[in-house]
Amino acid sequence: MYPNQRRRLRRSRLDLRRPPTLASRFSRPHFDGLTGGSEDSYVRHMLLRARSKGWRVVVFNSRGCGDSPVTTPQFYSASFLGDMQEVVAHVGSKYPKAHLYAVGWSLGANILIRYLGHESHSCPLSGAVSLCNPFNLVIADQDFRKGFNIVYDKALASALCRIFKKHALLFEDVGGEFNIPLAANAKSVRQFDDGLTRVSFGFKSVDDYYSNSSSSDSVKHIRIPLLCIQAQNDPIAPSRGIPREDIKANPNCLLILTPKGGHLGWVAGPEAPFGSPWTDPVVMDFLEHLERASSNAFPCFSDLKDVQQISEGLNSLEV
Repeated sequence: MYPNQRRRLRRSRLDLRRPPTLASRFSRPHFDGLTGGSEDSYVRHMLLRARSKGWRVVVFNSRGCGDSPVTTPQFYSASFLGDMQEVVAHVGSKYPKAHLYAVGWSLGANILIRYLGHESHSCPLSGAVSLCNPFNLVIADQDFRKGFNIVYDKALASALCRIFKKHALLFEDVGGEFNIPLAANAKSVRQFDDGLTRVSFGFKSVDDYYSNSSSSDSVKHIRIPLLCIQAQNDPIAPSRGIPREDIKANPNCLLILTPKGGHLGWVAGPEAPFGSPWTDPVVMDFLEHLERASSNAFPCFSDLKDVQQISEGLNSLEV
């Protein structure tokens, strides 16, 4: 159906139990959604477009996703930044002369923005894009349990259970507050997080985990150019959770909010309905603009007076 998507990827595993031992044009890590990976169509579409523009692309598969192996009794979470920090550092060490940019989808976008806020002034990335970020996980959890959204909740829970069951033997002897039967047979993402995720990362409750893992509070600390693209009718990333005021107050951030699109469901564009969504060329245009600015010795988008004047009042764009 998509013959050009059969491009082979070269896979490598970063063992975080020991430090990595370790130019070029530029490199771009991709961070996927809750159960997504390098095999997903939205990742492949973006990868092919970036490669056609001469970009070097790295796709980060979270533990267990994209058939990545899990070797220790710990998965990933919305709160944990360690894996992302290691991946960015690893890519930076391999290509020390390259400018690094990142694109994140869904939960990957939440982790990416938390990372940008945590690193703040010392962030090694030169720019980033977030798509369909849930931002406020408390609100996302509330809306997830309403109406037709329950269908999405069950589907994601089922995907999490499948990943978990592939590696269930690693968790046979874990004690403490872990509820392995609950996680293994979860009917909702909340049940899976209660049985496994929140315990793995030291949270006293699921609500505590969601509250302290949201990226909405990180926006104010971001010091590199960030483009956020959201849909008002997203069932997984509710628009009411978008930190609009913080985005508007930060000159480094730009928000594009569309009335439709669902969750990663933008299909309009010259390649619709089965090809690349219209958001892909927008993302590439944004990143290539940043790269041209960086190549002209401008270290930060927000340092450009001309760009600041042009973007004045455009931190939030509803289309």
